[in-house]
Parts: sequence; C-alpha cells; structure tokens
Amino acid sequence: MPRIINIGEAKAQLSLLIARAEAGEEVIIARNGVPAARIVPVNSPVVETIALLRDERMRRPRVTAAETRTARDQGRA
Repeated sequence: MPRIINIGEAKAQLSLLIARAEAGEEVIIARNGVPAARIVPVNSPVVETIALLRDERMRRPRVTAAETRTARDQGRA
C-alpha cells in the first residue's frame, strides 16, 4: 500500500521520500488530504538508456568554437 503524505511534510522529507521511491516504494503526495502527485521509482531501462546516451556523448570528439567558425566561414556548417 502506498504511503500518503501531505505537501508540507513532503517538502521537509523530500530526500527520504526519494530514497523510498528508489527502494521501490510508491509515495502519494496529497494537498489537504486529496492525492495530487505520486513519487515512484524510475524504471531501470530508462536510467540505463540515459547513462548510455551520456557515455556516447562523452566519447564524441569535441569541436572548438574556432573550428565551428572556420567551418561556417567556409560554408561547411
């Protein structure tokens, strides 16, 4: 059963609530007792995809501003 917590308490305990979501627990945030939002764990395939994209970006060769200007001036960019 998900834990229900009001916004004020959620603000004070956000780090704890995120840790609980990472552990697989669902947390419902309520406004005046009425459910308004839900904190759930991110699916690992999404996290893995983001990590792969980040790694790929780091492997690409860097292009300097001067190289970009030169390419633009020569009509290559």
